[in-house]
Amino acid sequence: MSLKPYFSLLYSSPTNVKLSNFLIAQQPSGDLKTTPAEEFSPLVEKFNRRLLLGVGSSSVLAIGANFGGTTSFILGLSPGIGRNLKLDVIYPIGGYSRCIDTVEGFEFIYPATWVGDQTLLYRAAEKSERENSLDLPPARNSRRKNVNEPVVAFGPPGSTGELNVSVIVSPVSPSFS
Repeated sequence: MSLKPYFSLLYSSPTNVKLSNFLIAQQPSGDLKTTPAEEFSPLVEKFNRRLLLGVGSSSVLAIGANFGGTTSFILGLSPGIGRNLKLDVIYPIGGYSRCIDTVEGFEFIYPATWVGDQTLLYRAAEKSERENSLDLPPARNSRRKNVNEPVVAFGPPGSTGELNVSVIVSPVSPSFS
């Protein structure tokens, strides 16, 4: 089918011609008649593939990012499996997260709403700056005594430390019982 314009002219005088109507109509041109379903049928496979790829990749992204707590919810349906696989280090399961330090040899579970202690983060940053400094060392070597301070600490947000969990790693004397 092809589109053909049709004009309807209005003559009021031989010198004054007015265009009264301008129409576009379809007129068969000898082609086979095709429906929109037939016309777009080759695109169906591409659309299905793109739809499946889009939904699949967004689902993987939502689960991997714990979007809206989906991963925590799924793992909460069978918490034993998630905890055995130690997935609660990354995703909270049943409202609890896990902290593991294999170098120091400890592992514990704490409420997922608790946050890490920023003081420990600042101390670690200062220590790293001192060790990797480009400046000359001080003239007096004033070393700090070996102070046992927490390796990790967690507590409720906005608290002053009255409720928390901290891990202090220190050697134990052989005579301790």
